[in-house]
Amino acid sequence: MTTVTEFTIRDRRVLTLMGFVALVAGYGGSQLSHTLPFARNALGLTEGEMNWVFAVTRLLSLIGLLFMVYADRRGRRLPFLIAFSLMPVANLATAIAPDPVTFTIAQSGARIAVIAVAGLAIVILAEELSPRVRALGIGLYALAGAAGSGIGLMLLPIADGSEYAYRTLFALTGVGLLALPILARFLRESRAYVQYERKVTFRTALRAGLGRHFWPLAAIAFLIAVFSSPATAFVMERLVDDLQWDTAPARFLLMVFSGLGTAGVIIGGRMADLIGRKRTTVTAMVLGLIGGVAFYTQDSGWVLAPAIFLATMGLGMLTPSLAAHRSELFPTRVRATAAGWITNIAIFGSITGFVIGAFIVDSVGLSTTITALAGGLIIAMLLVTRLPETRGIDLVRTRRDRSDASKRASQTAQPSSQPATTKPPPGPKPAAAQPPGSTR
Repeated sequence: MTTVTEFTIRDRRVLTLMGFVALVAGYGGSQLSHTLPFARNALGLTEGEMNWVFAVTRLLSLIGLLFMVYADRRGRRLPFLIAFSLMPVANLATAIAPDPVTFTIAQSGARIAVIAVAGLAIVILAEELSPRVRALGIGLYALAGAAGSGIGLMLLPIADGSEYAYRTLFALTGVGLLALPILARFLRESRAYVQYERKVTFRTALRAGLGRHFWPLAAIAFLIAVFSSPATAFVMERLVDDLQWDTAPARFLLMVFSGLGTAGVIIGGRMADLIGRKRTTVTAMVLGLIGGVAFYTQDSGWVLAPAIFLATMGLGMLTPSLAAHRSELFPTRVRATAAGWITNIAIFGSITGFVIGAFIVDSVGLSTTITALAGGLIIAMLLVTRLPETRGIDLVRTRRDRSDASKRASQTAQPSSQPATTKPPPGPKPAAAQPPGSTR
């Protein structure tokens, strides 16, 4: 078992700051899904048209990649603070949006912020946390995000007040701006970040050998998102409109059983640190697949409750394990960019899922649509087995490592009569297996 003494002072500080961030991001980022039945009816949209709203917001959120690229070139701190500021501002704009177009644009801004904050937060946590508690720390971050989403569910009765009362729930995200001065004062630049004189583009890194890790991870992220994004977004729609549940019992069911399922982020984080990323990730996918399909194919509350629990448990376990694995497979100078591209490919997966839903849901129904999208998870599980295990790898270079890297970069920049050669970087190895002074 992990005790609190295993967390260093630095670990605790970054987890406290990121906990505030996750709480705000979890609340603000979940409002579109939580208020879906209310917003859809108020805006006069069908389920198919609402799928297009989700697809457009995902498409525009690809802009979030710019925050990640900047983070590799100039540091993690500044783009993170900007992205965090954008989120409550965009939700405030959503609260006063008068029509579907304005609503979609405002939520696209919020989605850009959510994607950038999530990606940069994982990178910062991966680089700041001690290797022995890295996945667990990411799990605690995810738990804080789930708590923010839970607060949104607790406040959902506000949306029952009137046709446009759902706007209040979006507006409440503005409270997150109060955390900005705290972040600006206490959040330091990542200790792993090094600003190299010689830039290495992500394309160059892929050609040098990192593609063997990137493409399987990208495919995994895509296939997970094809299923999970529509399945998550239409939970309230399934209960309230498809099964004709009242809002109160639907909210109670989600709060209790998804709340119990969020223990998965702690279980998954600890499992990933103890037995490895790969086995934890596959186990999480199996649970998510079983729970998700059961929720959309069964009508009895006695089945829906454990289905919600299993689906949430699987998603919770997957988050810290896959996030830590992704961060550990790439070197510091392209880590944020790699994470950004993988996130964008996952967004394309979300768009694909929503577009498929837009074309078929009105004719075949929500249950059949979600079940059909679940097949990709089986392929994703097989791809996970092709990745190297990275449990225990150290991501922080020593001063000597940084000095040696700078010298090599300077020497490389000098003209040479010898032809340049490019060798693929070696795959990641556990920290215990690497010699002292090794670089990454």
